[in-house]
Amino acid sequence: MIKPDYSIGKQYCMAMDENIYNVLEAIFLELGKAEERHPFWPTDKVHAAAIVAEEAGELLQAANSYEETGDNKYLEQMEKEAIQTACVSIRFLLNLEIE
Repeated sequence: MIKPDYSIGKQYCMAMDENIYNVLEAIFLELGKAEERHPFWPTDKVHAAAIVAEEAGELLQAANSYEETGDNKYLEQMEKEAIQTACVSIRFLLNLEIE
C-alpha cells in the first residue's frame, strides 16, 4: 500500500492565516500517524461513525473537566482531542463512498 503524503507546504498556503496553517498541519500529521497505526477503516457506517463520536466525546470530556477545574492541562487535552476528532472525521468522509 502506498502511503499518502498529507504534508502541506507553506508555499501552497500563502493566503492562509498562520494559525490555520498550523492547525491543518497538525491534523494532517495526525492523519498520517493514524493511518499507519490503523490502516483499515471500518466499512460499517455505524462503526465508522462511532469512532468519530468517541473522539468527539473525549473532546467534550476534556472541555467539561476544564470548565469544572480551570486546570490548563485540559486545554492541551482539548487540542489533542480536537485534532484527533478532525482526523477521524476526515477518514470517515474519505471512506463514505457516496454513490
